[in-house]
Amino acid sequence: MKLVSLTQVSTLFHLGRTDDGVVRPYNDFFGIISQLCEEPDLFFIVVGKSKGLSIKNYVSFGYQDIVEFLEKSLLETPTQVPVCNVLCSSSFSVNELADSLLECTGGVPGLLTRAVNMLLNYIVARNQPFISKEECLTCMNDYDFRIICAEPFVERILNLDEDRRSVFDLLLMMALYRIPFQVDDRLTSESFLYDAVTEMGLYRYPIDENTFQVLIPKVFVVIFKRDPSISSLEKILLGSLDVEPVDCFFYSKCRVFEGIVALRLVLMLSSKNRNELRELLCQLSPIWKQMKLPISTISPIHYMKSVVSSRETRNESNKSRRTFASTEWNKIIRETLYLETVYIPLDATSHSPDIIFKLQSPVEPKVLTVGVACKGRWKSEGIGWSDIIDEAKKFLDPVYDQVLSSAMDSHHCMLIIVSTKLSLNVSNELGNQSRCYSSGMFIGDDFFKVPDNCELVILCERDVEMLIDDEILNGLERAFGVSHNPTFWDFGLDLLDRIRNSFLSWQ
Repeated sequence: MKLVSLTQVSTLFHLGRTDDGVVRPYNDFFGIISQLCEEPDLFFIVVGKSKGLSIKNYVSFGYQDIVEFLEKSLLETPTQVPVCNVLCSSSFSVNELADSLLECTGGVPGLLTRAVNMLLNYIVARNQPFISKEECLTCMNDYDFRIICAEPFVERILNLDEDRRSVFDLLLMMALYRIPFQVDDRLTSESFLYDAVTEMGLYRYPIDENTFQVLIPKVFVVIFKRDPSISSLEKILLGSLDVEPVDCFFYSKCRVFEGIVALRLVLMLSSKNRNELRELLCQLSPIWKQMKLPISTISPIHYMKSVVSSRETRNESNKSRRTFASTEWNKIIRETLYLETVYIPLDATSHSPDIIFKLQSPVEPKVLTVGVACKGRWKSEGIGWSDIIDEAKKFLDPVYDQVLSSAMDSHHCMLIIVSTKLSLNVSNELGNQSRCYSSGMFIGDDFFKVPDNCELVILCERDVEMLIDDEILNGLERAFGVSHNPTFWDFGLDLLDRIRNSFLSWQ
């Protein structure tokens, strides 16, 4: 019998390699062991340090894996009780517990185990199991719980040098925009993206055998956001990840375009430096001019995305596209904008605003709720009046009917159309200039009248470039021309770097 270390196995066994001879994945313990297990007559001895062996298994658990983990993990007691029996009462099922843990940890193995152990300590201390999902989530959402649970994982990222921190920003963007990557995607000729995810203690969700999605559990996000070393851009990216619905960006061809516009808007609203777009909106809208800008604190813009359930898909014509359910709208309107409940009817032919935020006047009690509808280049003929009216009816009419009609005159609403390609009819009427349609004005051959206390702003293509430049748009068009769900390789490092730099230029 011969003893060898894992650093020697590549010379003795035929492990998977890249073209330049690097064992892949050379730093994934389970990945190497799984290949070695195919060899006959092999005996493993695993030796750990006094602090324990750090096994880098960064593939997250799915829902069913967590259920199985909870049911088969036994406490070291004389009766060998399953973990789920200790944590769950008769009114709180193991499925609900698994769902809560998935929401909190993202299914990350090490983080999941740590969270379960902390829940067990909590239950033992009070001698009573959880009676509901809400009670369990309240416990896991407690800041002290998250700090203790995630601190060892977060510390690694906070100690990165400046160069690696820029890679962390790219990974945050990939997580937010749901940009998958493949196992052999490179950052440089000597650096793999796969290894960067591992090095930073982040996790990968397997899409298929060779394709992964960067995963940043929300339990990490809370701690990151409160650290003083986090940059303004990282705060916005992390904050957006914290409020985003899990599946919102899948199946959407405009997802990266919408996300870039949203983040640039946040930076524009919070920047203390002069910027042309903010001044343009002040010129177009008397109400906008009265709002307090720049905003005093940087916070994520809350996306109002079209969401599909996990069992649904959308075809190219978007006919199967769904909007937020009324309960989701109600929650965001109430908690984010502090307005009364607004019901947005489900209609497969019309879309909710992609972005929504609120501004307030510094001297008068005036509030402006702003919705932004992002329209990409996916229609060859450009965005016409019917599309614009569709967006206005979907947002301005319900907000007016259900809020503004019975509110004080201090409440106002604005819809901004951000389109990368307008139809010839729209461009001609606008005179290739951005325009604001105020209350009582008609648009589209008098097919729509702007409600009282509302405004509709249409940005011309030239002014849209203040939010997203033409080179980035061309890059997005190329990437989504290759695939409906393009990977890191399809976007390219240069394009993602350019997007990141466009954010940094407005900090």
